[in-house]
Amino acid sequence: MQSIDVLIVTHHAGDLLRACLQGIRAQTHPASRVVVVVSSHAEVDVLKDVEVLRTPTPTDFAPAANLGLAAMGNRPTVLLNDDTVPDPGFLSALASAIDKEGIYQPAILLPDGRIDNTGHWLFWDGFNVARERGQRQTQDRETCGAFSGAAVLFTPAVLATVGHFDADFGAFGEDLDLSLRAIRHGFPILHAPQAKITHQLGATYGRSTPRKIFLIERNRTAAAIRSLPFSAVAAMPATTGIRLALMGASALKGEGLGHSAGLRGAAAAIAGMVAGTLSAPKAWSKRRGDKPKWTASDAEMWHHLNRERAPWNKLAGEALSEQSPRHATDPRSPPVGS
Repeated sequence: MQSIDVLIVTHHAGDLLRACLQGIRAQTHPASRVVVVVSSHAEVDVLKDVEVLRTPTPTDFAPAANLGLAAMGNRPTVLLNDDTVPDPGFLSALASAIDKEGIYQPAILLPDGRIDNTGHWLFWDGFNVARERGQRQTQDRETCGAFSGAAVLFTPAVLATVGHFDADFGAFGEDLDLSLRAIRHGFPILHAPQAKITHQLGATYGRSTPRKIFLIERNRTAAAIRSLPFSAVAAMPATTGIRLALMGASALKGEGLGHSAGLRGAAAAIAGMVAGTLSAPKAWSKRRGDKPKWTASDAEMWHHLNRERAPWNKLAGEALSEQSPRHATDPRSPPVGS
């Protein structure tokens, strides 16, 4: 059976990290190597037989994860948030699922057994929505529009070919960006439904805070410019307008992001889009650097966007609250002092 390494990124360590490590140690198919990246000055005292790396200064998720990924070897690597607890058969199921180079998305469950997400659906402007949230789990093995950074497996060729997360993103959207880049390089994102892991929701710093909304829209714009078909990039003013209209209509009914975020959230979304647009020259430069290695054409990317498109009711009714949860104890939270 395939050997697998595990990388966990933590910001506050403590009980969340302890529970995650207990889950890893209880695996029926033991991890070949376990590495923990600490992205803060938190005390870590539960790491017997675990390698520890520390970022030079408190940082966001993407730079911290990159530090760990750079230290990993030539085996498939599972990347986890520290607020996840894997089922005992989690690594065994992932090892059994690997039959080609690519990205493998486990089933991320809520504590009550319903789905947190099985990766992400996509909208035409690159906006991503947690797939199947709140539903009961299915056993279908399907492709995903994008993976969730809360729990994911990369085969070695993905990281060697596509690279790591874009550190410029900091937090939010770094998983979307790497997903789109991987698709452009011809790697599938596959759901591995037998691999189950529980996401411990709690102590959130806000699912629709203005800061979060700003970062999501800024980074979504940059990711779209870097990897989506040129026609999709050109159409973004229209497609984003359609999305915002759906969200606004939902808000008028007292539902979705617009209702929960209010005017400050709407202003943050606009500011994020402006910031993403202003970063377009840098994103376009990255696109030019990527393009010679692309194997997926614009037509193939459009096929991916349409096949994995977010259902209209999810887009309108739940919007940004469908994004992967970010918690005060989550390593994707803003670094200390920010």
